Amino acid sequence: MRTIINPYSRREFLKRSSRAASGFVLLSSVPSFLRSATRSGSLFYRERAFFTMGTTVVISAYGESREQIDHAVTKAFQAIQRCDDLMSLYKPESDLCRLNHFGGREPVCLDESIVEILHQAKHVHDLSSGAFDVTIEPLMQLWGFRNERGGSLHPPTDREIALALDAVGFKNIFFEGQNQVGLLHPDAKVDLGGIAVGYSVDAAVNVLRREGIESAFINHSGDAYAMGTPPESEGWGIGIPNPMNTHELVSNFSVRDKAISTSGNYEKTVEIHGRPFGHILDPRTGKPGDAALSTTLIADTAITADALSTGMFCLDEDQQAALVNRVHGLELIRIKGDKTVPEISHWGRG
Repeated sequence: MRTIINPYSRREFLKRSSRAASGFVLLSSVPSFLRSATRSGSLFYRERAFFTMGTTVVISAYGESREQIDHAVTKAFQAIQRCDDLMSLYKPESDLCRLNHFGGREPVCLDESIVEILHQAKHVHDLSSGAFDVTIEPLMQLWGFRNERGGSLHPPTDREIALALDAVGFKNIFFEGQNQVGLLHPDAKVDLGGIAVGYSVDAAVNVLRREGIESAFINHSGDAYAMGTPPESEGWGIGIPNPMNTHELVSNFSVRDKAISTSGNYEKTVEIHGRPFGHILDPRTGKPGDAALSTTLIADTAITADALSTGMFCLDEDQQAALVNRVHGLELIRIKGDKTVPEISHWGRG
C-alpha cells in the first residue's frame, strides 16, 4: 500500500464523497462525463452499476473494446446475483432460508458455495477469537434490526440476551456428508451478511479475469477489490472518510490486486429511548461493539477482508494488532475517538 496525495479540488471531492457511505472513496477513476465508454490510450474504460443484495454494485473496468468490457461486466454481475439468490435472508427460496427454516430439525443439502463460505466463516471465527460469527441472526432480531419486534423498542434485558446467545455459536452448526448442513438449536439462524458480499466480489473478480480484464475496481457497498492498475497509475486511489464527517478524508493510499472492506457502527442503527445502537453486534456479549468507529481492512481476498473487518471491529487494539501480525498480507486502519477528533491507528505493511 502506497500513500498518495488527494489530487482533487474540494468540489470534486464532495461529489465523490457521496460514495463515502460505503466506507471509502474511490479517488482514481476518470471524470463522470467520460464514464459511459471512453478510450484511454489503447484501452477503453467503462463504469456500470447494478442493484443486488439490497445495494448498488459499481464496476469500473478497462478493456480492449466496449464489447469486451460489457460482456465481462455482465458476467460478473450475474455471478454476484447468483450469490444473492443463494444466500439472501429475504428470499424464501434461497438456500440460506431453507437452512434456517429447518433449524433444530434436519440437515439440508446446500449449494457447495454456501458450504465453502461456512467453512471459511469458521476459520475467521477462530482467528478472531469468536468476534466473527455467522450465527448472529437471533441477536440481530432481538435488537430490532430485522424489524420483527414491532411496537416500542427497548434495550434487551440480560436474560433476553442470554437466551439468544444459546442459539448463537458454531456449536450449533453441523455438517453431514459433502454438502449437507444442519442447525442443532431450533432458534439458531445463519446470517451471511458479514461474509457473503466479500465472497461475491471474489466471484466477480474471477469472472473478469477469465474474460481477459486486467484492470478493474469492484465496489460492493463497503467491500471492494482493486484489480491491476488504471493506465499510467501505480494503483487505484482510495480515501477513507472521517466517520464523523464523511466530507473529510483521514487517510488516502493506493492499492493494486488487493481487497478493501470497511465496517462501522455509525450508519446502520436502531434508536432505543433516543439512543442509537449500531448493527455490528459482538457475538460473545450479545451487545453492539463499540471499541472503534470504523475498521478498514486490506487483504488478499475480498472474503477475508469482509469477514475480518467485521470481526476485528469488536476486538480491542492489542487483539487487532496481534491478528494482523499473525495473518500474511493484512493491513488495518482503525478509527476511534470522540465526536470531534478521530484517532487513527494503522497496522500492517505501509
